Amino acid sequence: MTSPNVSVRSRRGADEDSVTEWVILHKRQLSWAVIGLALIIGGIWYYERSRTLRTQRAETQYFQARQALAAGNPALAISDLQKVATRYNGTPGGTQAALTLAQAYYDQKKFKEGIDALKKAEGDAADEFKPALHVLQAAGYEELKDFVSAAAQYKMAAQATRFPADKAEYQASAARDYMAAGKNDEARAIWAELAKEETGPAAAEAKVRLGEVIAKPMRV
Repeated sequence: MTSPNVSVRSRRGADEDSVTEWVILHKRQLSWAVIGLALIIGGIWYYERSRTLRTQRAETQYFQARQALAAGNPALAISDLQKVATRYNGTPGGTQAALTLAQAYYDQKKFKEGIDALKKAEGDAADEFKPALHVLQAAGYEELKDFVSAAAQYKMAAQATRFPADKAEYQASAARDYMAAGKNDEARAIWAELAKEETGPAAAEAKVRLGEVIAKPMRV
């Protein structure tokens, strides 16, 4: 009679032989799988490392460009800021370069150029920069007396911010620009919403402005 232990060992040995044969038969496939996994891991590491280095270079070059602006050389600063904003678009340094570039253009009364620089950075910018990009565009449009476009930018800033107080202020700014453009219906809708929030930071102004907007058609 065969011992149960012998039978178990025989089955275990057979299983091990089966696994060994499978490994031998699939050795090449296993090798390629291991290599493929190593390449994926290496690719992820390289990507993350490259992104980190790119972000660091963007920050360094951005601050170098700001030094030219602080030194009173706006022409050089604008040239350097343009390069950083373009080359490092999407990084914090690249977005800050675009914001500073727009302000430098505004200082020279080149509002269209400043707005264009901000629009180029807008698409790839991180979410935390979106409100500033929209608000600065709105400021440029206000200087150009394009109050409808300015209001639209303030509304986008209100949607992008995560701070309630800033949201209310941007909405109020949009309403003011709509009033300046003679778009009383659009202004009234915003003021009415802001006035509903009794403790909101723009509630008091909203109630006053709402009365002004409602009264305007009566004086025409």
